[in-house]
Amino acid sequence: MTSKTLFIGIVAFSALILDGNDMRAQEAPLPAPEEAMTLHRFRELVLARNLGLEAQHLGWQASRRMLRSEWGTYEPTLVLGADRAVTERDNTIEQQLSQGTDFFEERNRSYNAAIEQLLPTGGRVRAGASLRDLRNNLREQREIEGPDREYEGFLGVSLTQPLLKDAGFGATMARIRLARAESEIAFQQWRRQTMVTLAQAEAAYWQLVLAQEQVRFRQASVEVAETILADNRARVGEGVMPEIGVEQAEAGLALRRTRLLEARQRRTDLSNQLLTFFSERTVGGAPVVAADTPDLVEIEDEFDDAMAAALGLHPDYLIRRHQAAQEDVRVAFARNQRWPQLDLTASYGLNGLGESTGAARRRVEDADRVSWSVGVQLRVPLGGGVSGRNELAASRLRAEQSLLALKSAEIDIGNALDTNLRKVRNQFEQAGQYAAVVRLHERLLASELARLEAGRSDSRQVLDVEESLTAAQDALADSMLRYAAARVEYELAAGTILRLRDLDPMTMLKDIEGEMDREGR
Repeated sequence: MTSKTLFIGIVAFSALILDGNDMRAQEAPLPAPEEAMTLHRFRELVLARNLGLEAQHLGWQASRRMLRSEWGTYEPTLVLGADRAVTERDNTIEQQLSQGTDFFEERNRSYNAAIEQLLPTGGRVRAGASLRDLRNNLREQREIEGPDREYEGFLGVSLTQPLLKDAGFGATMARIRLARAESEIAFQQWRRQTMVTLAQAEAAYWQLVLAQEQVRFRQASVEVAETILADNRARVGEGVMPEIGVEQAEAGLALRRTRLLEARQRRTDLSNQLLTFFSERTVGGAPVVAADTPDLVEIEDEFDDAMAAALGLHPDYLIRRHQAAQEDVRVAFARNQRWPQLDLTASYGLNGLGESTGAARRRVEDADRVSWSVGVQLRVPLGGGVSGRNELAASRLRAEQSLLALKSAEIDIGNALDTNLRKVRNQFEQAGQYAAVVRLHERLLASELARLEAGRSDSRQVLDVEESLTAAQDALADSMLRYAAARVEYELAAGTILRLRDLDPMTMLKDIEGEMDREGR
């Protein structure tokens, strides 16, 4: 291989980097499909298999279950009961006169069934029936004819409705609203973890791309040094070059081979790091090969538009907003708890008595014996409600604290957004400057190789120019890496990193819920 052939290869590869697209498949053969990995495929693996994301997702699912459990507060409850009571006692004089016996014996059984439920208004309603099987010695002692047992039936409903404290939808829905906000917070925490993990994964992917480019640069540099060494040895053999030329070429080749080994080790380290993102272990297997190159595209976003989007998408801001909503719920509940406890109580029932269960049931159905009651009950703390007063004051302070945290998050997002937007534009300009430097050094190397072929230069000068070209190529590749990383950091600061990749769970969740609404849940 001649020096000119190697130079043509270097120029072609540099043009590929300057182009910033995925033309590598046309310019050079890719590794086997099972070893090459596109950025899109890498994202899929990270989102599907990253253990940290899976753990965060389980936390969100648990919070959704807790929200559903709070709705169980309104679930009706079936209450069943049965008991047996036995009483044997000597009667007092008063009891003897009223019962006609000096000894009382009773063996009763009772059965009851009811449904209880909390109402959205804060009231509790109970509807049920009971049957009592009564048996004693009074009929026998008074020599009254008939069976020695009676059956007492009851069917009725009762209501306890708070009128001040614990009254209304706000008080009964407080725990549900808090659980809903907690579920939203857990969702945004999972979403934030997804964004951060994806940003870190993409940054690692581009670092692997840079490491691969450095290996290619170092390999091309080694091949140039090997060709120069072979040419120098031939010239020494022809007697047109002193022996020192061979020694200089050998030293340059050894240095470039060392740098190639270092670049290969870094490529291996970064390849294994990518496996970590999707929870895969490698034991001497084929390394991951990145198949894409970063696109160098100038960003056109304006700060005001990006800021408006960030306030609707950034998980940190949305978490603070849900926390502020939680504190508002707590303030409203604490304000309700400052009222005195004033409860309305009401009951209505039908009674029946008979010598059999059927007779008792028929008397209940006849509704001849009715019992009802209506009343109110008031409880007022004599100390003015010390606990409630301080709880309300504490809730208001926490609400104020949450608003300050919300404002602080807005400022942090704005500053980070401005910083990263400027950084992206700066890195774009730097990459353009480095591209010009690479083109300049390519022309210098071409000129120096031509001079070497004509015998007007030596190997040391060629190696110095080639090393400058390699350094410029490294700087360009590194600049493009920093641009790609800055772009990801900017999208992370704006909260759009998932939305731009059609991976935002907020959009997917809304689509699923909308589809469920259309189908009627």
